[in-house]
Amino acid sequence: MRSLRTLFVLTAFMLLGLLLSGCSSKKAYIDATLGDRIQWPGEPEKPVILYQWSLQKVGMYGDSGSFLEFLLGESDMPGNDPRDSSILLRPFGVFVDDEKRIYVTDTGAARVTVVDMKTMESFSFFETPDGDLSMPMAVVADSTGRIFVSDALLSKVFVFDKRGEYIFTLRGEFERPTGMAIDLPNDRLYITDSAAHVVYVYRTDGEFVSLIGGRGSEHGKFNFPSHLFVDRLGRLYVTDAMNFRVQIFDSGGKYLDSFGTLGELYGNLDKPKGIAVDADGHIFVVDSIKDMVKIFDRSGKLLLFFGEKGNERGQFWLPSGIFVDKENMVYVADTYNMRVSAFRFIGREGEDAAGVESKPHGFK
Repeated sequence: MRSLRTLFVLTAFMLLGLLLSGCSSKKAYIDATLGDRIQWPGEPEKPVILYQWSLQKVGMYGDSGSFLEFLLGESDMPGNDPRDSSILLRPFGVFVDDEKRIYVTDTGAARVTVVDMKTMESFSFFETPDGDLSMPMAVVADSTGRIFVSDALLSKVFVFDKRGEYIFTLRGEFERPTGMAIDLPNDRLYITDSAAHVVYVYRTDGEFVSLIGGRGSEHGKFNFPSHLFVDRLGRLYVTDAMNFRVQIFDSGGKYLDSFGTLGELYGNLDKPKGIAVDADGHIFVVDSIKDMVKIFDRSGKLLLFFGEKGNERGQFWLPSGIFVDKENMVYVADTYNMRVSAFRFIGREGEDAAGVESKPHGFK
Protein backbone atom coordinates (compact mmCIF):
# COMPACT_ATOMS: atom_id res chain seq x y z
CA MET A 1 0.00 0.00 0.00
CA ARG A 2 2.82 2.38 0.92
CA SER A 3 4.59 1.74 -2.40
CA LEU A 4 1.39 2.43 -4.32
CA ARG A 5 0.97 5.72 -2.51
CA THR A 6 4.58 6.66 -3.22
CA LEU A 7 4.10 5.79 -6.89
CA PHE A 8 0.98 7.94 -6.97
CA VAL A 9 2.84 10.89 -5.46
CA LEU A 10 5.76 10.57 -7.90
CA THR A 11 3.41 10.30 -10.87
CA ALA A 12 1.44 13.30 -9.69
CA PHE A 13 4.61 15.34 -9.36
CA MET A 14 5.69 14.43 -12.86
CA LEU A 15 2.34 15.61 -14.18
CA LEU A 16 2.55 18.75 -12.09
CA GLY A 17 6.00 19.45 -13.47
CA LEU A 18 4.66 19.26 -17.00
CA LEU A 19 1.76 21.55 -16.17
CA LEU A 20 3.87 24.11 -14.35
CA SER A 21 7.09 23.98 -16.35
CA GLY A 22 8.59 27.43 -16.58
CA CYS A 23 6.31 28.65 -13.78
CA SER A 24 8.36 28.63 -10.59
CA SER A 25 6.78 31.64 -8.87
CA LYS A 26 3.88 31.32 -6.48
CA LYS A 27 0.48 32.63 -7.40
CA ALA A 28 -2.25 34.29 -5.39
CA TYR A 29 -5.95 33.88 -6.04
CA ILE A 30 -8.79 36.31 -5.52
CA ASP A 31 -12.34 35.13 -4.97
CA ALA A 32 -14.64 37.52 -6.85
CA THR A 33 -17.80 35.52 -6.23
CA LEU A 34 -20.68 37.95 -5.61
CA GLY A 35 -18.52 40.88 -6.72
CA ASP A 36 -20.71 44.01 -7.19
CA ARG A 37 -23.71 42.09 -5.83
CA ILE A 38 -23.21 42.94 -2.14
CA GLN A 39 -23.77 46.63 -1.60
CA TRP A 40 -24.41 49.36 0.94
CA PRO A 41 -26.83 50.94 1.58
CA GLY A 42 -29.27 48.15 0.77
CA GLU A 43 -32.23 48.45 -1.55
CA PRO A 44 -34.10 50.59 -2.34
CA GLU A 45 -31.24 53.06 -1.82
CA LYS A 46 -28.66 53.63 -4.53
CA PRO A 47 -25.41 51.79 -3.70
CA VAL A 48 -22.35 53.65 -2.47
CA ILE A 49 -20.11 50.73 -1.44
CA LEU A 50 -19.82 47.61 -3.61
CA TYR A 51 -18.06 44.46 -2.43
CA GLN A 52 -15.49 43.31 -5.02
CA TRP A 53 -13.39 40.33 -3.92
CA SER A 54 -11.41 38.68 -1.16
CA LEU A 55 -7.80 37.48 -1.05
CA GLN A 56 -6.78 34.56 1.12
CA LYS A 57 -4.75 32.17 -1.04
CA VAL A 58 -1.30 33.63 -1.57
CA GLY A 59 0.96 30.59 -2.08
CA MET A 60 -0.53 28.41 -4.79
CA TYR A 61 2.04 26.01 -6.29
CA GLY A 62 2.91 26.16 -2.62
CA ASP A 63 5.78 26.38 -0.33
CA SER A 64 5.06 24.16 2.69
CA GLY A 65 1.40 23.41 2.78
CA SER A 66 2.81 22.23 -0.54
CA PHE A 67 1.43 19.96 -3.21
CA LEU A 68 3.30 16.98 -1.70
CA GLU A 69 1.82 17.60 1.75
CA PHE A 70 -1.58 18.09 0.17
CA LEU A 71 -1.33 14.70 -1.57
CA LEU A 72 -0.20 13.01 1.64
CA GLY A 73 -3.00 14.62 3.59
CA GLU A 74 -0.50 16.34 5.89
CA SER A 75 -0.85 20.00 4.94
CA ASP A 76 -2.54 20.83 8.25
CA MET A 77 -0.19 18.79 10.45
CA PRO A 78 0.85 20.54 13.70
CA GLY A 79 4.41 21.77 13.63
CA ASN A 80 4.38 23.19 10.12
CA ASP A 81 6.14 26.54 10.01
CA PRO A 82 3.38 29.17 9.70
CA ARG A 83 5.71 31.25 7.53
CA ASP A 84 5.25 28.61 4.86
CA SER A 85 1.47 28.78 4.89
CA SER A 86 -0.13 29.04 1.47
CA ILE A 87 -2.91 31.23 2.91
CA LEU A 88 -3.05 34.38 5.00
CA LEU A 89 -3.31 33.57 8.70
CA ARG A 90 -3.78 36.87 10.57
CA PRO A 91 -3.51 39.78 8.11
CA PHE A 92 -3.13 42.99 10.07
CA GLY A 93 -1.79 45.80 7.89
CA VAL A 94 -2.42 46.44 4.19
CA PHE A 95 -0.86 48.85 1.69
CA VAL A 96 -1.30 49.18 -2.08
CA ASP A 97 1.17 51.00 -4.33
CA ASP A 98 0.54 52.74 -7.66
CA GLU A 99 1.55 49.60 -9.56
CA LYS A 100 -1.27 47.62 -7.91
CA ARG A 101 0.97 45.59 -5.68
CA ILE A 102 -0.69 44.64 -2.39
CA TYR A 103 1.50 44.42 0.71
CA VAL A 104 0.12 42.58 3.74
CA THR A 105 1.61 42.13 7.20
CA ASP A 106 0.56 38.77 8.59
CA THR A 107 0.96 38.56 12.37
CA GLY A 108 -0.17 34.93 12.37
CA ALA A 109 2.48 33.88 9.87
CA ALA A 110 5.08 36.41 11.12
CA ARG A 111 5.84 37.55 7.58
CA VAL A 112 5.04 40.12 4.91
CA THR A 113 3.32 38.98 1.72
CA VAL A 114 3.37 40.92 -1.56
CA VAL A 115 0.92 40.22 -4.38
CA ASP A 116 1.16 41.76 -7.85
CA MET A 117 -2.48 42.20 -8.84
CA LYS A 118 -1.55 42.42 -12.54
CA THR A 119 0.05 38.98 -12.68
CA MET A 120 -1.13 37.48 -9.35
CA GLU A 121 2.46 36.49 -8.62
CA SER A 122 3.23 36.57 -4.91
CA PHE A 123 6.13 36.21 -2.52
CA SER A 124 6.67 36.47 1.23
CA PHE A 125 9.67 37.51 3.33
CA PHE A 126 10.58 37.59 7.01
CA GLU A 127 14.38 37.44 7.47
CA THR A 128 16.30 40.29 9.15
CA PRO A 129 19.75 40.53 10.80
CA ASP A 130 17.92 40.70 14.16
CA GLY A 131 16.25 37.37 13.52
CA ASP A 132 13.04 36.58 11.71
CA LEU A 133 10.13 38.98 11.89
CA SER A 134 8.10 38.33 15.01
CA MET A 135 5.05 40.59 14.93
CA PRO A 136 4.99 42.67 11.73
CA MET A 137 2.28 45.30 12.14
CA ALA A 138 2.40 47.81 9.29
CA VAL A 139 3.93 48.00 5.84
CA VAL A 140 4.38 50.78 3.28
CA ALA A 141 6.49 51.11 0.13
CA ASP A 142 8.10 54.05 -1.64
CA SER A 143 8.35 54.83 -5.35
CA THR A 144 11.64 52.92 -5.69
CA GLY A 145 10.08 49.74 -4.34
CA ARG A 146 11.71 49.88 -0.90
CA ILE A 147 9.46 48.23 1.68
CA PHE A 148 9.21 49.52 5.27
CA VAL A 149 7.95 47.14 7.97
CA SER A 150 7.29 47.82 11.66
CA ASP A 151 7.68 44.94 14.11
CA ALA A 152 6.06 45.52 17.51
CA LEU A 153 7.83 42.70 19.37
CA LEU A 154 11.28 43.32 17.94
CA SER A 155 10.78 47.09 18.50
CA LYS A 156 12.30 47.82 15.10
CA VAL A 157 11.39 49.28 11.73
CA PHE A 158 13.12 47.40 8.91
CA VAL A 159 13.67 48.41 5.30
CA PHE A 160 13.76 45.87 2.47
CA ASP A 161 14.20 46.11 -1.28
CA LYS A 162 11.42 45.28 -3.72
CA ARG A 163 12.39 41.58 -3.60
CA GLY A 164 12.14 41.46 0.19
CA GLU A 165 15.89 41.51 0.79
CA TYR A 166 16.98 43.40 3.91
CA ILE A 167 18.62 46.82 3.38
CA PHE A 168 18.81 48.64 6.73
CA THR A 169 17.07 49.31 10.05
CA LEU A 170 15.80 52.71 11.10
CA ARG A 171 17.85 54.26 13.89
CA GLY A 172 15.92 55.03 17.05
CA GLU A 173 14.71 53.52 20.31
CA PHE A 174 11.19 52.34 19.59
CA GLU A 175 9.10 50.72 22.31
CA ARG A 176 6.23 49.30 20.26
CA PRO A 177 6.17 50.55 16.65
CA THR A 178 2.81 49.83 15.08
CA GLY A 179 1.18 51.93 12.34
CA MET A 180 2.97 53.58 9.44
CA ALA A 181 2.15 55.98 6.62
CA ILE A 182 4.28 57.38 3.83
CA ASP A 183 4.14 60.83 2.24
CA LEU A 184 6.13 60.51 -0.99
CA PRO A 185 5.94 64.16 -2.21
CA ASN A 186 7.29 65.43 1.12
CA ASP A 187 9.65 62.47 1.69
CA ARG A 188 8.14 61.64 5.07
CA LEU A 189 7.68 58.33 6.84
CA TYR A 190 5.38 58.38 9.88
CA ILE A 191 5.49 55.70 12.57
CA THR A 192 3.30 55.34 15.63
CA ASP A 193 4.94 54.10 18.80
CA SER A 194 1.88 52.97 20.72
CA ALA A 195 3.66 52.32 24.01
CA ALA A 196 5.45 55.69 23.91
CA HIS A 197 2.28 57.55 22.79
CA VAL A 198 4.07 59.39 19.99
CA VAL A 199 4.36 59.55 16.21
CA TYR A 200 7.91 59.52 14.83
CA VAL A 201 8.70 61.38 11.62
CA TYR A 202 11.56 60.12 9.43
CA ARG A 203 12.81 60.66 5.91
CA THR A 204 12.66 57.59 3.73
CA ASP A 205 16.47 57.37 3.80
CA GLY A 206 16.17 56.65 7.53
CA GLU A 207 17.07 60.08 8.92
CA PHE A 208 15.04 61.20 11.95
CA VAL A 209 13.08 64.44 11.46
CA SER A 210 10.80 65.12 14.40
CA LEU A 211 8.40 63.81 17.01
CA ILE A 212 4.66 64.42 17.38
CA GLY A 213 2.66 63.93 20.55
CA GLY A 214 3.28 62.54 24.01
CA ARG A 215 0.79 60.96 26.38
CA GLY A 216 -2.37 62.89 27.18
CA SER A 217 -5.88 63.74 26.08
CA GLU A 218 -5.24 67.31 24.95
CA HIS A 219 -5.11 68.28 21.29
CA GLY A 220 -1.96 66.86 19.75
CA LYS A 221 -1.44 64.31 22.54
CA PHE A 222 -2.12 60.58 22.32
CA ASN A 223 -3.23 57.61 24.34
CA PHE A 224 -1.96 54.50 22.54
CA PRO A 225 -2.01 55.76 18.93
CA SER A 226 -2.20 52.93 16.44
CA HIS A 227 -2.83 53.46 12.72
CA LEU A 228 -1.91 56.25 10.29
CA PHE A 229 -2.73 57.59 6.85
CA VAL A 230 -1.56 60.53 4.74
CA ASP A 231 -4.01 62.12 2.29
CA ARG A 232 -3.18 63.67 -1.08
CA LEU A 233 -2.64 67.08 0.56
CA GLY A 234 -0.07 65.72 2.99
CA ARG A 235 -2.34 65.79 6.03
CA LEU A 236 -1.66 63.10 8.62
CA TYR A 237 -4.55 61.17 10.20
CA VAL A 238 -3.87 59.33 13.47
CA THR A 239 -6.10 56.77 15.17
CA ASP A 240 -5.78 57.84 18.80
CA ALA A 241 -7.12 54.51 20.01
CA MET A 242 -7.64 54.89 23.75
CA ASN A 243 -8.77 58.48 23.42
CA PHE A 244 -11.41 57.02 21.05
CA ARG A 245 -10.80 59.64 18.40
CA VAL A 246 -9.05 60.54 15.17
CA GLN A 247 -6.59 63.43 15.13
CA ILE A 248 -5.50 65.32 12.03
CA PHE A 249 -2.19 67.17 11.51
CA ASP A 250 -0.71 69.17 8.66
CA SER A 251 2.44 68.09 6.82
CA GLY A 252 4.55 69.96 9.36
CA GLY A 253 3.05 68.11 12.32
CA LYS A 254 0.79 70.95 13.46
CA TYR A 255 -2.50 69.90 15.02
CA LEU A 256 -5.52 70.74 12.85
CA ASP A 257 -8.61 68.94 14.09
CA SER A 258 -10.05 65.83 15.72
CA PHE A 259 -13.30 63.92 16.00
CA GLY A 260 -14.70 60.92 17.82
CA THR A 261 -15.88 59.95 21.30
CA LEU A 262 -16.58 56.70 23.11
CA GLY A 263 -20.21 55.58 23.04
CA GLU A 264 -22.78 53.18 21.70
CA LEU A 265 -24.04 55.30 18.79
CA TYR A 266 -22.87 54.44 15.31
CA GLY A 267 -21.12 57.81 15.08
CA ASN A 268 -18.98 56.99 18.13
CA LEU A 269 -15.69 55.11 18.05
CA ASP A 270 -15.23 52.06 20.25
CA LYS A 271 -12.08 50.21 19.15
CA PRO A 272 -10.80 52.30 16.21
CA LYS A 273 -7.91 50.77 14.29
CA GLY A 274 -7.17 51.27 10.60
CA ILE A 275 -7.76 54.64 8.96
CA ALA A 276 -7.67 55.80 5.34
CA VAL A 277 -8.83 58.78 3.29
CA ASP A 278 -10.09 58.76 -0.29
CA ALA A 279 -9.39 61.31 -3.03
CA ASP A 280 -12.43 63.37 -2.04
CA GLY A 281 -11.65 63.59 1.66
CA HIS A 282 -13.95 60.90 3.04
CA ILE A 283 -12.38 59.33 6.12
CA PHE A 284 -12.66 55.55 6.54
CA VAL A 285 -12.19 54.19 10.07
CA VAL A 286 -12.15 50.52 11.04
CA ASP A 287 -14.17 50.06 14.24
CA SER A 288 -12.79 46.64 15.01
CA ILE A 289 -14.97 45.57 17.92
CA LYS A 290 -18.08 46.54 15.92
CA ASP A 291 -16.82 44.57 12.88
CA MET A 292 -17.49 47.45 10.52
CA VAL A 293 -15.94 50.31 8.60
CA LYS A 294 -17.33 53.78 9.24
CA ILE A 295 -17.11 56.61 6.71
CA PHE A 296 -16.97 60.19 8.01
CA ASP A 297 -16.78 63.57 6.32
CA ARG A 298 -13.98 66.01 7.10
CA SER A 299 -15.93 67.44 10.06
CA GLY A 300 -16.38 64.01 11.65
CA LYS A 301 -20.00 63.51 10.63
CA LEU A 302 -20.87 59.85 10.05
CA LEU A 303 -21.98 59.26 6.46
CA LEU A 304 -22.20 55.49 6.20
CA PHE A 305 -21.01 52.28 7.77
CA PHE A 306 -20.61 48.93 6.09
CA GLY A 307 -19.92 45.40 7.26
CA GLU A 308 -21.13 43.29 10.17
CA LYS A 309 -19.84 40.37 12.21
CA GLY A 310 -19.62 37.13 10.24
CA ASN A 311 -17.50 35.13 7.83
CA GLU A 312 -19.58 35.52 4.70
CA ARG A 313 -18.41 37.76 1.86
CA GLY A 314 -18.63 41.40 2.84
CA GLN A 315 -18.66 40.59 6.56
CA PHE A 316 -15.83 41.07 9.06
CA TRP A 317 -14.36 39.44 12.14
CA LEU A 318 -12.15 41.84 14.11
CA PRO A 319 -10.78 43.72 11.08
CA SER A 320 -7.61 45.79 11.53
CA GLY A 321 -5.90 47.66 8.70
CA ILE A 322 -7.43 49.57 5.80
CA PHE A 323 -6.13 51.31 2.69
CA VAL A 324 -7.84 53.42 -0.02
CA ASP A 325 -6.05 53.79 -3.34
CA LYS A 326 -6.26 56.63 -5.88
CA GLU A 327 -9.19 54.95 -7.63
CA ASN A 328 -11.21 54.76 -4.39
CA MET A 329 -10.78 51.04 -4.02
CA VAL A 330 -10.98 50.15 -0.33
CA TYR A 331 -8.88 47.27 1.02
CA VAL A 332 -9.61 45.89 4.50
CA ALA A 333 -7.45 43.45 6.48
CA ASP A 334 -10.20 41.16 7.78
CA THR A 335 -7.91 39.70 10.41
CA TYR A 336 -9.76 36.78 11.96
CA ASN A 337 -11.44 35.82 8.69
CA MET A 338 -7.87 35.39 7.39
CA ARG A 339 -8.31 37.52 4.28
CA VAL A 340 -8.07 40.92 2.67
CA SER A 341 -11.39 42.12 1.25
CA ALA A 342 -11.79 44.81 -1.41
CA PHE A 343 -14.68 47.23 -1.91
CA ARG A 344 -15.41 49.92 -4.47
CA PHE A 345 -16.54 53.33 -3.23
CA ILE A 346 -18.81 55.06 -5.74
CA GLY A 347 -21.06 58.13 -5.79
CA ARG A 348 -24.71 58.40 -6.59
CA GLU A 349 -25.81 58.02 -10.18
CA GLY A 350 -24.75 61.11 -12.03
CA GLU A 351 -22.52 62.26 -9.17
CA ASP A 352 -18.92 61.75 -8.26
CA ALA A 353 -17.93 60.44 -4.86
CA ALA A 354 -17.83 63.97 -3.45
CA GLY A 355 -21.57 64.20 -4.04
CA VAL A 356 -22.11 61.69 -1.28
CA GLU A 357 -20.86 64.15 1.26
CA SER A 358 -23.17 66.95 0.15
CA LYS A 359 -26.19 64.65 -0.25
CA PRO A 360 -26.07 62.19 2.63
CA HIS A 361 -29.68 60.99 2.28
CA GLY A 362 -30.00 57.23 2.36
CA PHE A 363 -27.04 56.68 4.66
CA LYS A 364 -27.80 54.75 7.82
